[in-house]
Amino acid sequence: MKHISIGKLRIVYTEHSDGNMRDLDKREKVLKTFRFDNVLIPIQKHTTNILSAEEYNREEADGLYTNKKNMPLGVLTADCMPIVLTDSKTLVVIHAGWKGLFEGILEKGVDLFERKDNVFCFIGPSAKDCCYYVQEDFLENAKKYGIELNKRYLKKDEKGFKFSLQEVAKGKLKDRGVNHIIDFSKCTICNINFYSYRRGNINERILTFAWLEV
Repeated sequence: MKHISIGKLRIVYTEHSDGNMRDLDKREKVLKTFRFDNVLIPIQKHTTNILSAEEYNREEADGLYTNKKNMPLGVLTADCMPIVLTDSKTLVVIHAGWKGLFEGILEKGVDLFERKDNVFCFIGPSAKDCCYYVQEDFLENAKKYGIELNKRYLKKDEKGFKFSLQEVAKGKLKDRGVNHIIDFSKCTICNINFYSYRRGNINERILTFAWLEV
């Protein structure tokens, strides 16, 4: 697992060696390293729902937010993007696959903050354009959602079209006024340290969780 500290923000993401984070025993072992008994993870269904952690009651959602300190929020991924947003007062943790990304989950997350220029964003390990091949119907779908298919998002080689979810995410964030962005550079598809749905890890997941210290 990797632990990142930025001011009062703490971010942890697991690796293949930590085990499948759908396994509660393995998840508990990771959490105990940071003296937590549990982490709140939403029931992820590729929605654009971002709900209050304090009021969360097992509804379908792909993001949670809180103003409480030392309250870990997390998402499970295996190619989709784990995204953390904070202004050091509010914490938002989001699971963003292409569907949620195209339909506006990031914009909803940013809109939870009054001042967008104070917001910091972390994009965790996820499928990158070195390996994320898509079909023509995917590209047509992107156009329907107003995604401009330029060279920032789209590359072509002898195997087909490769797409960058991260560049779309950064574009959406910057359009909303968020400029402090760390895009973690490791691809889950070609890096065997991570689980990848496209590489055949259908049921296995990595965990990314974050909290704000007092």
